[in-house]
Amino acid sequence: MVYQRISRDQKERALYLLLEEGWDIDRIAVTLGVSSRSIERWEANYDKHRHINPPTPIMGRPRLLDQVMTDEIHELLAETLSLLLDEIGEWLAIYHDQPISMSALHENLRDLGLTYKRLKRVVAERDDGF
Repeated sequence: MVYQRISRDQKERALYLLLEEGWDIDRIAVTLGVSSRSIERWEANYDKHRHINPPTPIMGRPRLLDQVMTDEIHELLAETLSLLLDEIGEWLAIYHDQPISMSALHENLRDLGLTYKRLKRVVAERDDGF
């Protein structure tokens, strides 16, 4: 059978027919136009996870900085724009017990959009408002 994307509704319908209505897997496969092996896999996933699709594993490395740290760094930089990366790193190590390398800190700040250029603009806009 050719690969085809099967909607969640159709998977749920197949399981309903199998578990609630008592249909045979081959009859469901012919009626819905899916593989009987797929129906067996959906049933196994449902029995094990209580969901048609198995949970997806977390991809990539977890972030070093959580939301609280990120918010506090943002406030800290808005107050004192002249902070250097090593000073921010020391602050994280002291106040949040989170040692982090300068390169990792730089990448995290860049990913969060906390670049010097952007922060400088935020501070300038804030000063213009006063």
